[in-house]
Amino acid sequence: MRRDIQALRGFSILVVLLYHAQFGWLRGGFLGVDIFFVISGFVITSKLMEGEGTFGKQIKEFYIRRAKRILPASLTVTLLTSIFAILFLPAISRSRFSLEALSSALFSANLNFARVGNDYLNQSLDPSPFLHYWSLGVEEQFYLLWPVLFLLIYRKKRALLLPTLLLTAAFGIWYTSINPVSSFYLPFSRFWEFFAGIILAMNPQLYLSARFRKLGALVGWGIITFSVFWVSVNDATPGFKTVIAIVGAMVVLLSRVEVKPQFVLPWLGDYSFSLYLVHWPVVVFFLDRNSRLSGINKMEIIALSLLLSLALTRFVEKPFRYRKNLSLSLPKWGVVILVGSFLSYGALAASATSSVKFDKSVPATYSNGCHLNFGVAWPTKPCIFGDSTSSKEIILAGDSHAAQWFPALEKIAISRHLKLVNLTKSSCPATILETTRNGKFDSSCAIFQIKLVTRINLDKPEFVFFSDFTEYQYPLRKQIGSYEKSWTSGLSTFLNQISAPVIFLGDTPKPTSAMKSFSVARSATTLATRALIKKLGIAYIDTSSWLCKTTCSSTFMGVNTYRDASHISVSTADNLVKTLEAAVPFP
Repeated sequence: MRRDIQALRGFSILVVLLYHAQFGWLRGGFLGVDIFFVISGFVITSKLMEGEGTFGKQIKEFYIRRAKRILPASLTVTLLTSIFAILFLPAISRSRFSLEALSSALFSANLNFARVGNDYLNQSLDPSPFLHYWSLGVEEQFYLLWPVLFLLIYRKKRALLLPTLLLTAAFGIWYTSINPVSSFYLPFSRFWEFFAGIILAMNPQLYLSARFRKLGALVGWGIITFSVFWVSVNDATPGFKTVIAIVGAMVVLLSRVEVKPQFVLPWLGDYSFSLYLVHWPVVVFFLDRNSRLSGINKMEIIALSLLLSLALTRFVEKPFRYRKNLSLSLPKWGVVILVGSFLSYGALAASATSSVKFDKSVPATYSNGCHLNFGVAWPTKPCIFGDSTSSKEIILAGDSHAAQWFPALEKIAISRHLKLVNLTKSSCPATILETTRNGKFDSSCAIFQIKLVTRINLDKPEFVFFSDFTEYQYPLRKQIGSYEKSWTSGLSTFLNQISAPVIFLGDTPKPTSAMKSFSVARSATTLATRALIKKLGIAYIDTSSWLCKTTCSSTFMGVNTYRDASHISVSTADNLVKTLEAAVPFP
C-alpha cells in the first residue's frame, strides 16, 4: 500500500476526529469524509483494474473482498454500540436508536437520516451514536453499482469518465442548493467524489512526472489543509467549496510521493477504518455527560478512541481480512449481515419495550402536515383546529418550540370554543432573519416568515401566540454584531409588522440531558428576547418558571418532561393546560 495514501487516510480520520471532539479551530474537519470518498474511488478501482476472468468471477471476488474488509468491524461496532446505548444513553431514545442500529447494519443509515431530516452539520444535544454510519451507507450503495458499470461500460470507454465526473458534480452541487440536508446523505450527490479518484486510477498517464512529484505533493497537502480550516458548517456540503478538498486529494494522489514530515499520519491511516467506527460513539458518551466538552474531555476522547481502534483492528478487522480460515462465501456473509442486524435492532428494541414507558409522541401537527418540514414554505391545506365554526380565532406561530405548545392550546381551544390556526415550521423562527441550512440560504423559511405576517394581519385573531427556540443560535446568512443583537433586530422588525394582539411564550430551558435533572441557565438570546418583548409592551410568559425552580427535573407530574434534546413532551404540554389557561385572558 502506498504510504502517501495511508498518510492521506490518516489525515482524513484525524480531522474528522478533532472536528467531532469539538476542536473549534478546525472548522471543516467534516471534509475528511469527502477525502475518504476520493481515496476509496481510487483504491477500489485500481483493484478492479487488476481483475481477470469472467464478469461473474470478478463481481464475486469484488464483493467478497468488500465483505471481508467492511463487515466484521462495522457489524461488531454496530452491536457494541447498541449495548453501549442500552447501558449508558437515555432510555427514552432506545426506540429511535433501534431503527438507526438496524439501518446502520444494513448500510442504509444515510437514507434513514435523510428521511428524518437529521442535519449532520447542526446536531442537537441528543445525537445518534450511529450517525457516522451514514458515510458507510453512501459508500456501499455506490459499490453496488460501480463494479458492474466498470466492467460493462467504463473499462472500455474511459472517455466517459470526465463527462460523468462533471455531470455528477453539477448534480450534487445543484441538489445541495435545493435540498441541503438530503443532499448531504444521498449517494447520488456524492458520486462525483468517488469519480474524482476513479478518473485518476483509470488514467495513470495523468500522474505527475518525477520532476514535479514533490512539488505537487506539497501543493496538494497545502490545499487540503487550507480547506479544513477555511470551509465551515455554514458552507454548502457537498458544494462549490467542497471541490477544494477534492482537488487537493487528487493532487496528492497524482504526486505518488510521501512528503516529509508526515509524523504519525501513515500510522493513523493503518487504523483509520476502525478509528472512524469507534470514535463517534465515544464522543456521544462524553456529550451525554457534559453540556460542553472540556480540554480534558477532548483528550480522553482521543485516547479512548485510539485504544479501541487498536483493539478492533487487532482482534476483528485484520483476522477476518487476512486469515483464510475466516473466509466466508457471499451467502454466508449475507447471513452474517442478517444476524448482526437482528441482534443490534433486537437488543435496543427489547430494552425499549421492557423499560419504563415514556411519552415520545410528537404534536399531531407533525403527522397531519400542519407543522411544516424543511423546504416547505407554506401549508397546502387550512390548518384549523378547535372549534372551526367559531368567530373567535387564536393563532400559534413560530418554529418547533411553538409547535410544542399545540397540544395545550388545542385543548383550550376546544373547551372554550375557539378556532385555533397552527402556523409552525421546523427550524424557522417567527422573526425576520435570513437563516441557513447546511450552508445554504433557507428560502422556504424566508417565504414562510413573510406569509406569516400577511396571514396574521388578514385574520385579525383575538391573540397570536409566538414562541421561538431562543436557547439555540440559528446559522444566519448575515450577522451584524453579536447573535443576540441580530436576533432582536429581526424580531423587533417582525413584531412591529403584526397588527394583532401578541402573547410571547418564552422558550423552555434547554436540558443538558433528556433524562437527567439540570440547573436552569438562560441564554443571552433568551434574556435579550425577554427584554425586547417587555420593552415593546407585549405580554411575555416565562414558561421556564412552570417547569423549574433552581433546577429542572427530568419528570413532570409523573412523565418525562422532555421528549428529546429540547422539546417538552406532549404529556408535559397537556399537564400545563390549566397553567397556560390561567396565565392568558382567553375570550
